[in-house]
Amino acid sequence: MFTKLKNWYNAQTDTTKAMIWIGLITLVLIIIRWDYVIENIGKGFRFYSTKD
Repeated sequence: MFTKLKNWYNAQTDTTKAMIWIGLITLVLIIIRWDYVIENIGKGFRFYSTKD
């Protein structure tokens, strides 16, 4: 399984490889700061739902 994944990764362009890494790093950071993210998403929805 890992060999297949490694071969797929090596076949990607440099741009695609960079986007994969950026996506993984972003996902990890969101998981680390999950409480903060959820709190501020709620604030955003409340801000727009209370506008007249």
